[in-house]
Amino acid sequence: MLIFLKGCGNYQLTLNNLNFSLTEEELIAFTNYLKRIDIDYWEKEYQHSIYKKKIPIPTLQSNFIILITRLELYELLLLLSTESSNEMLSYHDLKNGICWN
Repeated sequence: MLIFLKGCGNYQLTLNNLNFSLTEEELIAFTNYLKRIDIDYWEKEYQHSIYKKKIPIPTLQSNFIILITRLELYELLLLLSTESSNEMLSYHDLKNGICWN
């Protein structure tokens, strides 16, 4: 989920249990960083890791690294994509279906 906070002009980016609060410049830099990740390199580098998530995203805190999967990276890139698309979702594209409350 990507939310623009009109009051402060920042963005809230949420994926699974990750939540980022970013300025527009930080969001652009983060998107550009994600686009440059060499997925195959990291999956090979950590192929013997005990963790399923193999793609690291470093943080400014030296003892904290975010690990994501290939699918999570694709989801982030799709969410942050600014390219317009005429692609329509079908009922089957929704992970948990539709809840008609």
